[in-house]
Amino acid sequence: QHITINMFSKFCLFALLALVAAKRPPRFPQDFRWSYAGPIRGWRCTQIIEPAEPPQTTWRDNYFCQHPHTQDIGMQWSYAGPIKGKKCVHVREGADPHTWHDNFLCTNHRAPNMRWEFAGPKGACVRWHEPADRQGTWHDNFMCRA
Repeated sequence: QHITINMFSKFCLFALLALVAAKRPPRFPQDFRWSYAGPIRGWRCTQIIEPAEPPQTTWRDNYFCQHPHTQDIGMQWSYAGPIKGKKCVHVREGADPHTWHDNFLCTNHRAPNMRWEFAGPKGACVRWHEPADRQGTWHDNFMCRA
């Protein structure tokens, strides 16, 4: 009987630890951050890049990040169309002359629904801003909860 109770206690402890370690689904926007100065340490970050941008706009160090204690939503960036089999949001800035017409942020299907706004925020949003892009077209762009 002593062994049975001990095994049961170990099982309960294991189940409790598994529950604590389980990651919760991410909430939008509170579990997401934008960085124009490299990835955020400890967070799950995806580089946001448009190769047609000139070097002085410094788009090569921009990242969209997800809180590390949430379920991984498999974020991927494409600057050449949507990624097959993924849920994708079209990220476009029509006023930017550097081919921002075919860019997509893609996730797995467990991700929160998001939408792109290029003319100011509408609802709960995370601002995407690159201060070095002097064209003046990236001051009002947001990824928002759909």
